[in-house]
Amino acid sequence: MSIKVLLVTPYSFKKYGGVQNQVNLIEEYLSKHEEFEVKVFAYGKTESLDSNKVFNIPFNSSISSVLLFPNRKLLSDYIDWADVVHVHEPFVPLFFWKLPKSKKYIFTHHASLGAIITNTLSIIYKFFRYTSISTYVSKSAESNALALNSEPQLIPNMIKINQHISFNKNQGYLFIGRQEIRKNYSFFVKLSNHKQFTNKLFYAVTNKDKSDKNITIYKNPTEEFKNEIFGKTNIYLALNTKSESFGITLLEAVNNGNLVISSDLSSFINVLPNSCIVYKNNDFESLRNVLGKLDSKDLNALWNKQYEDIRKYDLEENMKKFILLYSSL
Repeated sequence: MSIKVLLVTPYSFKKYGGVQNQVNLIEEYLSKHEEFEVKVFAYGKTESLDSNKVFNIPFNSSISSVLLFPNRKLLSDYIDWADVVHVHEPFVPLFFWKLPKSKKYIFTHHASLGAIITNTLSIIYKFFRYTSISTYVSKSAESNALALNSEPQLIPNMIKINQHISFNKNQGYLFIGRQEIRKNYSFFVKLSNHKQFTNKLFYAVTNKDKSDKNITIYKNPTEEFKNEIFGKTNIYLALNTKSESFGITLLEAVNNGNLVISSDLSSFINVLPNSCIVYKNNDFESLRNVLGKLDSKDLNALWNKQYEDIRKYDLEENMKKFILLYSSL
């Protein structure tokens, strides 16, 4: 007898991000195991939701495309089908969707939220009582999970480890991120125009058309093509200034042969605790100095350390934890 798992998120798949990435990975994994049946209820994944309205909501220094009011009958049909409902980012489904309390739930928390928001959520969540287990993807998201459940479990964001990758020989710098102030694209532009880096190639993956003379820009590439872009570079720059819970692109970069250099956000340090290479957040001179010192170091050895660090995010190993939860509810 198979276990029917419904994956749910309020985020639109037409504006791809870290949450959507994890939902896709879990769906793909479960679909290959005959003891499970899996469906996804999300805008951009569930065709019958295409006529529903998505709202662009400012949240955590970003704009999130969120489904607030899904078709009630369709939602009910999907939930009735499931044995376990796995909700990624539960606030909107709990507050706006009025999920039935007769089902078994796993609530996975992704976002890093401030104290005021989490304290407010802990009060609101007292009105919601479900048969459920809470998980969180990073230490930065733990307070978010604690607002709903006093004993949440850490199951980190996951990635399929590339067993055949090595450090890239193509020399170039890569930026990946939306055109948002917190992503700090302006630092990337400043680097590309600095005389210290005239011999470097610069590539950017972003969500808007841009024109910067020293940067090759790719707008909204597919995941497959994004992996090809990683092959053009050997250093990925995570320049974010705030509001990051995890940083899935750090894992993707290392997993595609790039050495990661990041701002010293605690969330980034926690991702690569034994191998992170950081500069002082939002300090251009610090970034320039860190990059300058790399020329005298063994980049391959540094990348190997980061590659060892990302092994704890292996999809196969961490999905065993979710399978145990699906089976125990």
